[in-house]
Amino acid sequence: MTDAKPFKTPEQEAEFTRKLVLGLLSTLESKGLLTSPELDSILRAARLAAYPVAPSPAAGPAGPGTRWVKPGQPPREMDRSTKVAIPDVRAGGKDGKENPPLIDMELD
Repeated sequence: MTDAKPFKTPEQEAEFTRKLVLGLLSTLESKGLLTSPELDSILRAARLAAYPVAPSPAAGPAGPGTRWVKPGQPPREMDRSTKVAIPDVRAGGKDGKENPPLIDMELD
């Protein structure tokens, strides 16, 4: 048996494959060879494999001189020529005479 149009588009092939697999899985479920949770897990795994989650962008603040690399690239040395300013976080300030900020809140 030959098709009148032997060459199919990739979309047609994907749709045929999807319907074929769903038909096989539903047949296996109706015969009692697969349970409903097993079928759901198979479909979930197939969906995750077909539509992978995009990697999240690098998060968080980067220090001065940070050079981002893509996954799989070797790490680069840190640029140590950039000066790093360390903030003064002492409670009394630089001279020790300032009062720390006061936050006035009422908790009910």
